[in-house]
Amino acid sequence: MRILMSVTLVLLAVAASGCSDPVSPQLIVGLWEQDGSPAGNSLQIQLALNGSAISGQGSWCGEALACGSTSTTGLVEGNKIHLITSFDNGRTEIFDGTLTSSNSLGGSVRGTSPGGPIQLPHAQVFHRLITDPPRTQ
Repeated sequence: MRILMSVTLVLLAVAASGCSDPVSPQLIVGLWEQDGSPAGNSLQIQLALNGSAISGQGSWCGEALACGSTSTTGLVEGNKIHLITSFDNGRTEIFDGTLTSSNSLGGSVRGTSPGGPIQLPHAQVFHRLITDPPRTQ
């Protein structure tokens, strides 16, 4: 019975480690889009990595606010991410979170707008945009 339990535990551990999605700081590189934006709103950021420093440019659209550009700076340590995104309309958003997989960032964001109150942190997720066309055989 003990041997059967030991073999089962080993098999479960191997299966769990085989299913994990390894995350490393280099995975931050790419095009990311903010999830959960109301209809007509969007934020996309192209991120690059130099050592532990993150930088990037992006674009935003607001339902009744037209569209514009962004600039992002930040740091990565392990799978922990800190981003500061400055919008060309004066808005700033600060994101603190983690690379939860190779295609997902999860955490919280808080923002400020010129003349407006500081926004309380709220949950935010970004997903990687796949820009390569599907491959056919």
